[in-house]
Amino acid sequence: MVKLAKFTNGTWVLIFLLFVVLIGANTYLSRTTITDLNGIQKDIRYSTEVIDLLQRAHTNLLTAESGQRGFLITEDNEYLKHYKDAIVELRKLSEISPSLFLDKDVQEKEVKRLFELLEQKTAEMDETVKNAQADKFRQAIKIVETDAGRVMYTNIRNLIKSISARENANRQAQIYYLENVSKESQRNIIISFFTSLLLVIGLVVLARANIMSNRERHREIENQNTRLTEAVEERTKELSMFSDELARSNRELEDFAFVASHDLQEPLRKIMAFGDRLESSDNLSERQQDYLQRMRGAASRMSTLISDLLEFSRINTRGKDFQLVDLNMIVNNCVDDLNVLIEESQVVLVLDDLPSINADATQMRQLFFNLLANGIKFSSGVENAKVELHVEQIAKPNTIDIEGLENWYKFIIKDNGIGFDQEYAEKIFAPFQRLHSRQEFKGTGIGLAICRRIVERHNGLISALGEEGEGAIFEISLPLNNHLISVKQ
Repeated sequence: MVKLAKFTNGTWVLIFLLFVVLIGANTYLSRTTITDLNGIQKDIRYSTEVIDLLQRAHTNLLTAESGQRGFLITEDNEYLKHYKDAIVELRKLSEISPSLFLDKDVQEKEVKRLFELLEQKTAEMDETVKNAQADKFRQAIKIVETDAGRVMYTNIRNLIKSISARENANRQAQIYYLENVSKESQRNIIISFFTSLLLVIGLVVLARANIMSNRERHREIENQNTRLTEAVEERTKELSMFSDELARSNRELEDFAFVASHDLQEPLRKIMAFGDRLESSDNLSERQQDYLQRMRGAASRMSTLISDLLEFSRINTRGKDFQLVDLNMIVNNCVDDLNVLIEESQVVLVLDDLPSINADATQMRQLFFNLLANGIKFSSGVENAKVELHVEQIAKPNTIDIEGLENWYKFIIKDNGIGFDQEYAEKIFAPFQRLHSRQEFKGTGIGLAICRRIVERHNGLISALGEEGEGAIFEISLPLNNHLISVKQ
C-alpha cells in the first residue's frame, strides 16, 4: 500500500508537470501565432493603405489636369471648381503620407519624391490657371504646350507604378505567409488536442489508481482505529482501576490520619488533665514542678503538631469549591485574630487594597494568616518593625501551562525581621524544617508547608527571598479567574 501510494503521488506530480508544460507550450504557441497574425494584418493593412493613397493621388492629379485643360479651352468656371477640389485633395494626401511611411525607408524616399513632383506639377498648373484668369491665355497655353509638364507627369506615373508594385508584392508575400501561419496553427491545434486527450486519459487512469489506493488506505485506517480504540478502552479500564484504587487509598489514609490523630490526642488530653491535677498539689518539690512543666509543654506541642499534620493532610481532600473571595475581608479577619500578637510585637502593618479572586475562602484565610503571623513573629524585637502586604498585576507565569487561567496577581508579604540565608529558600517550605530553635521562636515547622500546599491547589506559585538581618519577602502568584483541577479523590 505504501509503494502504491508513493507511485500514485509520483504519477500525480508527473501528470501535473506535464499539464503545466502543455499549458505553457500552448500558451507560447498561441501567443506567437497571434503576434505573427497581428504583424501580417498590419503589413497587409499598410500595403492596402499605401496603394489606396497612390490611387487617390493619381486620380486627383488626372482630375486636376482635366479641370485645368477644360477651363483653358472653355473658360467655364465649373471646370475650375473640379480643378481646385482635386488640388485640395492632393495637398491633404501629401500631409498624410509622412506618418504612413514613417518606418519604411525605401518607400518613404520614393513617396517623398512622388509628392515633391506632385507639388511641382501642382505649382505648374496653378501658374497656368492664374495666367488664364488674368486673360493671359497665350502664356497659359505656352506653359501647357511645353514638355516639362508631360515629363513630370510621366515621372509621377512611373513612381506610382513602382511603389504600387512593391506594395502589391509585399501584400502577396504577407498573404502567403498568412496561409502558412494558418496551416501551422491548425497543426498546433491538432497536436494540442491529442496531447490533451492523452493527458485526460492519464488523469483518468491515475484517478482510478488513486481511488483504489484511498480505499485501501481507508480500510487500513479503519483497522488501525479499531485496534487503537480497543487499546484505549483497555487502558481506560486500567486507569479507572488505578483511580479507584488511589481513591480508596486516599480515603483509607484520611481515615487513618483522623483515627491516628484522635487516638493520639486522647492520651495527650489525659496527660494534660493529670498534669493539671498534679500542678495543684502542694506536695511537689521544685524539681518535680520543673519536670511537670516540661511534660505539659511537650504534651501541648505534641497536640499542636498532630493538629497541624491533620490540617496539612486535608488541604486537598477537604478543600472547598472555588468561589469569588474578597481578599480585603480575609486579611482584615486575619489582622483581628493577630491583634494581640501585633500589639505585643509593636509591629506596623502596611496593607494594599486587594482584589477579589476565585478561591477557597477558608484556605485563603489560612494562607494569609500563616504568612502575616510569620512576618510579625520574626520581626518582633526589631526596631521599627514593619510587615507589608502589596499586590501587583502580572502576566501569566511561563511555568504555568494550565488553560483558562487569566488575570494574574502577585501578592508580596515583606518584613524587616531577622530574615534567613537564601540557600534555605526551598528548605523552609518542607514540613518540620526549622531554621531556629524552639526556645527562640514558637512553632511546629509546618506552617509554610501548608502555605505551599494551598497555593499549589490554587494553581499558583510561591517563593521566598531572604537575607539575614534584613528581612524576608514571600511572593505568591495567583490567577483571578481560577478553577479547581478535578481529581478523583
